[in-house]
Parts: sequence; structure tokens; C-alpha cells
Amino acid sequence: MTSPTDPHQDTQTQSARLRPIPHGAGNEYPMIDMPFSAVIDGRRYTGDRISLVEAEVSGLIDPALDDTQRVVQLIFDFPGFQVILTPTCRIEQHRDNGAELHFTEPTGDHHAQLRQLLNDYISGDLTSTGALIRSSDLTNGPAPRHPADTRPGFGARLRRLFGTLVILALAALLIATAALLVDRRVFTTQITTPARVMPAGQTLRATADGQISFVDLQAGAGDVLYAIDTSDGETLTIAMPCDCAARPINATPGDTVLAGDAVVAVAPGDAGLVVEAEIPRALIYEIERAGGVSAELSDGTTFTAALAEGAHIPAGGAPDDYATLTFTPDAPLPAEAAGRIARLAVSHDPFAQARSRADAALTDIQTQIQRLKGPTQ
Repeated sequence: MTSPTDPHQDTQTQSARLRPIPHGAGNEYPMIDMPFSAVIDGRRYTGDRISLVEAEVSGLIDPALDDTQRVVQLIFDFPGFQVILTPTCRIEQHRDNGAELHFTEPTGDHHAQLRQLLNDYISGDLTSTGALIRSSDLTNGPAPRHPADTRPGFGARLRRLFGTLVILALAALLIATAALLVDRRVFTTQITTPARVMPAGQTLRATADGQISFVDLQAGAGDVLYAIDTSDGETLTIAMPCDCAARPINATPGDTVLAGDAVVAVAPGDAGLVVEAEIPRALIYEIERAGGVSAELSDGTTFTAALAEGAHIPAGGAPDDYATLTFTPDAPLPAEAAGRIARLAVSHDPFAQARSRADAALTDIQTQIQRLKGPTQ
């Protein structure tokens, strides 16, 4: 008589029949005793053996993981770093405290790195110390160098010298550029108002708002030099103050002028050239302290100029107000520079006070030495 079929037994038999055969069956993929660890669902297990297609781990395995697929982290510890591979594995619990991990895709993204690690471990390029994997080059030390390698040739020395010189030149250029930028940004103040080069002498200015109606640059002393029709309907005439040459600044008939605008500059024929500019009152002290300004003409000519002797600095006014100052160049300017526009800047010397104190201390020491020596016989 036929016994009834057990449904539970048939299910287990069918599951075993459908379970694929492990990739490592036989001797085609030998298992290597290489130290590693595996992380499954956040729990870490100790690795026993590993091959290209499977691995064996030890630890308390959750029975629910049997015959399931998980993404497993295979961790290989090196001194200072780790190599982590993440293959997808089918888990088989073959004992109470261990399991087999069969790679579902042995030729996946992890294959090349795992093969390199196993080959290096088999060849001896990698060795293990406890749970760490080390390179044999670190344990054996550096390979001995050939005696000829310790003596570079003439070409190598020349290239090394050339490279050193290039590095020094670039470093010097970098330092010079940084010093120039610091000087321009920190120790130099650009005066925004333009300056004008004109003959040294007297500058005649408009005494009222109006329009220039008459100009005679050839006028003699006492004759009418120019006239201004004011907005009040009056006509103001200015006489030539001396028997000298007149140079127009803003002296074309029909020009509109405001009170204080420069109209004509008068000076003796042999007078030199000076620089005149509208300077903010806040910079007058800095200019006096610096000893003058540096100027650059529109054609690129550069020179330094000091505040002219007897320059009139009007009292009162706000720091943002402007005052007309005259500067005398340290060296005579050519005659063709008359009438050109100049750009002014004032430099601050951060070591001026230190140098003055050092000079004063040195002078005091010399005086004390002379006193100790006594009068000269």
C-alpha cells in the first residue's frame, strides 16, 4: 500500500533540488587562509577562508539569514587603511557558529580587486600579521641601490642646478610682487584729483561766477588781462600784475567760470615749472610728514615734488574740503611739460620714526663720548 506523501518533506526536497551548486565545488577555486572580516546586516564576522567565488566566516549567524541573499562587506585591514569589497552573496549556514558566503556574481565589480589581493597574498607580496595585511616591501626594507645610482651624472646635476635657480628666481619675483602690492595698498595713498604742471609764479583766479568776455595774454603791466561778465550783470576786469608772461589755463572768451577757478598763470620768462593740485585737507599733514608727493605725467615721466615754500594752507574747513597747493619738483622739468596733467600719490614710511629715534640715540651717544674724552689738548 502506498504511503501518503508528506507535503513538508516534498517542499524541502524541491528546495534542495532547486538550490544551485556552490561555485567552489571541487578544486578549481582553492580557499585561501587570508585574514579578513565580513559585515552582514550591520554585524561583523571573522573571516576564515576566501576564494574568488565564495568565503567562509565564523560567528553567531541569525538562522533567518540561511538561504538568503545579502550585500556583504568584505573588509581587508592594512596598516592605516582598509580595502572594502561589496559583493552580493547567498548565505548558507553549515554550522552553528559559521556560514558560507557564495558570490552570486563572481565576475562582478569586486572581481578584479579580489583577484589582485589573492594573487599578491599567494605570491608573497602580501603577508599577514594577526588580523593585518602588510606589504612584503615594508618588512624586507628597501632594495639595495646600485653604486652608480648614488652618483648623479653631470647632466642630472646641471638639471638640478637649473631647477634650483628657476625656483629661486620665481620665489624672488613672488616676494618682490608681494612687497610692491603691500606698498601700493598699505603705504601709498593715491590722490584722486588730477594735478597740472604750470610755470612758477602767480595764478589769477575768477573772483565771481560768470563768463569770460575778454582776454589779452600780451597785456603789459597794469593793462587789462581779462574780463568776466558776472551773473549779476557786472563786468569785472583783472589787470596784469607784472611785466611777465601770461599762460592761459581757462581763459578762452565765452568760457564759464566759477569763483576760485584758475584763469591765467603769470610768471617771469625764466621761471621754472611747478605742479598745482587740489588736495583734500585730510592729506595735507601726511604730505608734509612724507616730505612731498610722487608725480607721474601722462607720458609716463615720474618725479618727486615737495610742498612749495610759503604755500598758503587756508585755515578751517572740513577734512573733506580741498585746498589748492603748489609743489616744486626736485629736478627741473622740461619746458614741453607745461600744461600737462599729473597724477599724485603720497607714500607713508612706516620706519621713519624708528630711524629718527635711532639717529637721535646715535647722536646722543656720540655727544656722551665726546664729553668723556674731555677737551682736546
